[in-house]
Amino acid sequence: MDGVDACLANISLSDGQIKFQIHDFVTVPFTEEEKEAITRALTATADEIGDLHFRLGKVYARVARDFLNCRPIDLAGCHGQTVAHRDGYYTLQIGTPVYLSRTLKTPVVSSFRDSDIAAGGNGAPLMPFLDWLICRSRPAPTIILNLGGVANISAVAPGMNQTEVVGFDTGPGMGLIDEAARLLFESPSDLDGRYSAGGEISDEILSELMAHPYVRSRPPKSTGRDEFGGELVRKLVEKYIIPPTDLLRSLVRFTAMSVADSIRRFVNFHDKIEILIASGGGVHHPLLMADLEAELPGWEVTTSQAQGIDPDTKEALLVAVLAAAHVQGIPSNMPGVTGARELVVLGQITAG
Repeated sequence: MDGVDACLANISLSDGQIKFQIHDFVTVPFTEEEKEAITRALTATADEIGDLHFRLGKVYARVARDFLNCRPIDLAGCHGQTVAHRDGYYTLQIGTPVYLSRTLKTPVVSSFRDSDIAAGGNGAPLMPFLDWLICRSRPAPTIILNLGGVANISAVAPGMNQTEVVGFDTGPGMGLIDEAARLLFESPSDLDGRYSAGGEISDEILSELMAHPYVRSRPPKSTGRDEFGGELVRKLVEKYIIPPTDLLRSLVRFTAMSVADSIRRFVNFHDKIEILIASGGGVHHPLLMADLEAELPGWEVTTSQAQGIDPDTKEALLVAVLAAAHVQGIPSNMPGVTGARELVVLGQITAG
């Protein structure tokens, strides 16, 4: 909900192998009015969501046009803004691709989650496909962590096939921390841990959060701000009379603890893993990264930069890879992750 990520890359896919070269990347922040409109859309009327669907489509088109600056492309992918999702039942990403397709005069692939849900899956997370392509040839098992609004992991062992990959949303990523910073400090984020670093961890709050039904439930599963967002922060504020810095510090530790706990309980080869590779905005939060190291003693905790991928770029690269897979007819869902009955090609195409 922070802005639009755009990535320009060359991508080659074949036989479960990927070659890629990232040429350029940009994040264009949403305006405050756009952020407020997206937040309202989480509980909005059909009329408000429909209006934002077309407004965001124009935003995506403008960002892409300015970013490319007349550089030619063959294909674009657009994930859109998730405003509603219920595992296995429905998903809704808004931001019509029509404006993007017309502006760039190229096909646009979007609606990546629908086909997986139609095949009996949860429709999310999507990142394990890219993680599998990149990490299946590594010599040792690897945990790949994406710290976006939510946190999701992929567990990939050497030579693992597409249906064997383990992956799921572990719980909150930066979304819960950001919501707390907004409510407690009127700040869009806890930049560099500026607020949480001055707080103390509340064991009582940690115990309550680690008992959350989502954290305890077995995968396949995915989550969002409906479970780990502003409403949860408000409930904690009402229940616990503690300094705001202590609450925020506890939420940072909970985010790391829920990741580590999920790995230990739900990845059956966790005892053979010694490295966690992180990407997403959360890698810039020093306290969260330190907490991950504390919760995974003896592990190497690093970032996707080691794979040649800027941590901020990876989600945009994923969407580009999913778009390329669609036009090549390559299935890109992960049945072991989403619970789908079969491998399916993801996305729908809008002609340029």
